[in-house]
Order: sequence, then C-alpha cells, then structure tokens
Amino acid sequence: MAELELPPRWVEIRLADVLRSPLASGRSKTSGANGRWTVLRPTALSLAAVDCTDVEESVGGAGKGAPVLACEGDFLICRSAGTLDRLGRGALVKDKFATVALPSSMMRVQVRPEILHPEYLRHLWQSSQVRAQLEAAAGGSRMRSLALRDVQEVRLPLPPLAEQHRILDILRERLRRLDRGDEALRRAAAGVTLLQDAARDALAPCCDAPLESLPLGWLWGQLGDVIKRIEAGRSLDYNSRPARGDEWGVIKTSAMTRGAFRDTENKAVRAGRIDEGYEIKVGDILLCRANSPDHVGAAVQVAACRPRLLLSDKSLRLVPEQNIDGRWLAQLLATSYVRTQISQRSKGIVESMQHISQAGLRDIPIPIAPPGERERLGQSATVWTLGAQRLHRQVEKAQEKSEQLRRALTDAACTGRLVGRAGVGTSQQESTLPDRSGPSSWTHDSSGRSDRRRVLWPRVDREPKTTIDAVQLEFDL
Repeated sequence: MAELELPPRWVEIRLADVLRSPLASGRSKTSGANGRWTVLRPTALSLAAVDCTDVEESVGGAGKGAPVLACEGDFLICRSAGTLDRLGRGALVKDKFATVALPSSMMRVQVRPEILHPEYLRHLWQSSQVRAQLEAAAGGSRMRSLALRDVQEVRLPLPPLAEQHRILDILRERLRRLDRGDEALRRAAAGVTLLQDAARDALAPCCDAPLESLPLGWLWGQLGDVIKRIEAGRSLDYNSRPARGDEWGVIKTSAMTRGAFRDTENKAVRAGRIDEGYEIKVGDILLCRANSPDHVGAAVQVAACRPRLLLSDKSLRLVPEQNIDGRWLAQLLATSYVRTQISQRSKGIVESMQHISQAGLRDIPIPIAPPGERERLGQSATVWTLGAQRLHRQVEKAQEKSEQLRRALTDAACTGRLVGRAGVGTSQQESTLPDRSGPSSWTHDSSGRSDRRRVLWPRVDREPKTTIDAVQLEFDL
C-alpha cells in the first residue's frame, strides 16, 4: 500500500456509496425473451465515449429476464476481456440514441449526480490508482473478469461537486489540445503506412489480377515456385505473461501484424518438452496463418530476436529456394497484390478468425522478377521499409508520450494536484457528500481546521508513473 495525501474536504469513498441504482450486468445475446435487441459490441467502449452505433443484433432464444438498456449519462464498464488493458475500461454514454442493450461482457453504473458528476467519474476511472485496484481484482486466466461486488468496492478520492466542475473545466481545455496533437499523430502514422506500402508495391509490376502482361524478363509463377518448404508451429501450453530471462516463449499473432517483427509480443511457455527446431532465428520469414481478416497472411522478416522464442500454431516459417533473395520474398508477401490474394483464399467458420492453408498459400500466382532484378528490388524495398519503420517508431514514441501525459493529467486531477487558470485550492461552495469522515479519516490542528488527510492507497508499480511531470511532457509533445 502507498500513502496518498488528499486535499481538505476531499473524502475517500467506495463506488457503492454514490450509486443511484445497483450495478447491473448485461445479458447474453441469446437471452432476448422479448424479441431481438440491438446490442453493443465490446469495441463500442473507448476512452472518449460509448459509440452507440457499434452494435449487432441479438439472437432470439429462451431468455432469462429483460435486457439491460443503456441510457444517456450511464457509465459502462467492460467486465470481461481477454487482456488486462481492455478489462475494466469505462466509457460514458453522452448522447441520446436509439435503445441499445448491454452484452454480458459489460456492466452499467448509474451514480448520484448531486454527489459525483458522471464525466468526473469517467476521468477518475482512467487514473492509475483505480486501474491498479481493477487489475488486482481481476479473476480468470485467459479470459479475465470482474465481479460486480469487486467493482462496487473500488475506492475513489472524491472532492466536493463544485471542485469537480472546476477540475473538469481545466481538463477539458488541456485534453482538447492533447486530442488535436493525437489527431496529427494519427495522420502521421497513416502517412508512414502509405510510404511502407509504396515501397513494397514497387517490387512488382502494377497488376490487379493474375496473368496480366508483365515487363520483359518477368514471368508468372506460383508462390510455391520460390518456397523450398513451409514449417508450421505447434500449440503450446503458455502463461498469460511474456517470457522472462532464459525462459522459453511462444510468439503471439501481434508479433507479425505491424510490418516488423516484435519479439516482445510473446507468452511464456509452461514447463514441458521443448522442440528447439521451432526456435525463431534472425533472417526467418514468418507469416501469420490465422487471424482477423485484416491481419491473416501478414508477413515479416526477422531482423532481431530474443533467444528461446518459438513459432506458434498460428504462425508459419517460409524457407525460400536457394536462388531466391529472402528480402525480396518477404517484401513481396507484404505487397497489396499478394495480401489481396491471401484474403481471397482465407477461410473460417468465424468471421473474426480466418486462416490460410499451406496449399492455398503455395497456389497464389505471383509475378517473378529476373534473378538479378530480385536482389536489387529486395535491397531497395528493404531500405525504404526500414526507413519507414524508423519514422513509425518515432510516431509511436510520441503517441506513448501523449498517453503518458493523458494519464498524468488524470492522476493529477483526481488527487487534487491539477493547477489551472482558476488557481489551486478547493471551492468554498458546499456539496452533499457521504459522511465517511471521522477521527480516523481527518486530522485537525489546534484551531480545529481540517488539514490534508492521508489515506493508504494501492501502490502503482507500472508505467506511466503518477509522478510524471505533466507540464514537461506537454512541452516535449
């Protein structure tokens, strides 16, 4: 536990103390006893707001009660997810909209607005201290979940309502500037992606369909003509955390979906027999054989890799023929033409998870350059791609700083340390607060005035630290 100092007239409460109605969990999509309902998707929750257009239709079935509906002013929380970063994510329903229902992976929070402003709760829920409590309460292994009783016990530092309004005014101004910077970074990232695509597409003549006419010396063949063999990974028993030190790890699909190989995207393999033949080496050409439609078939060439990292059952290693330049093959696989061919050959029962077979991969028609031209094109495209990747890393670092600044501003606001044009200190306007003060909560000096109170709070041992100088980060950005 860490000691957190709160300003005068702030109180420490539980979420349960400010609820207007009990927490409500959504229903399964098959529980539409009273007909079909429009149900929010998990992706509808973002840091900005709830996207009430991100919906799907429920499936009629033997229902168990009426659906839980979302209304303007409700605060929605993701109560089950496969990753900690999405688990516990909260978003505010800001606008009026057509009636939508909550899935079983969400819960609805309705607070008393005369005590806790819903928008203030939105910012408070993103603070490091609240996130630490949610992660500590998370249960499950591969599918993390939060129980309603754990959420309502989350502890919150609460200022008077007038002070909440003052803090919100300052936050709106600063976050508005930060949002403009984020939009500029998103445009820069999109420009870098276009640069990468242009470099890769230069590897092949302009062709939208197989068997179009090619320049002199080029010929049509199949991907199998330039691949000596394909090696498939296998399923392994793994932990949810990344591999540490000399532990064996197995790559995740995200290690191959961003244009460059990322060896940090892995999970630690549990004790068992390890086949070192599946270990990834520098220079390997890897392809994601199963993923979402946008990422299935994504290919990368390994430029650097930690030791003891293994292929997964969703990855393939492509070994080129002896006379084929590996750089040319890796970049060719990433061209828009080949990506389209892979997408057309991908199959899957579930729309969100498609896969490409080895046979389907080998049969893809490709334009093959003359031997000398392959080496030249491979080298040229690799240089351009590496340059684009360096630009992309710079953009990513700026985006990480922006995220740190956003968290630092939120942490400062929710602990009474946010300074704005209105100055510091708590407004003198009174607010109706739950009476949770007492000798154990407050300290008094000889004149009887309340002093700053100290409470024990969950220690935060992850980035971004709450001590980040928000002003310095703002200057850096």
